[in-house]
Amino acid sequence: MNKYGLYALAYAVFLLLFFYMKAYGLRKWLGIALIVLGFASIFALPSLISGIDLGIVSTSAIGVGAALFFSRARYTV
Repeated sequence: MNKYGLYALAYAVFLLLFFYMKAYGLRKWLGIALIVLGFASIFALPSLISGIDLGIVSTSAIGVGAALFFSRARYTV
């Protein structure tokens, strides 16, 4: 898969998670899990697996996790 396809896929997943996940607890814990898994994949896994660049995937996971965690109270009343 080419680099731009991975960027588009990561952005699509980010938008879906950010706008359609509304539960406070789920946003909090999924954000924490994505941040931890993103950093773990940077340091523990090789940079390419089956032609997929894990640098893009792990960086996107960290960004999505941080966005979910810091905007977790977005839908509370």
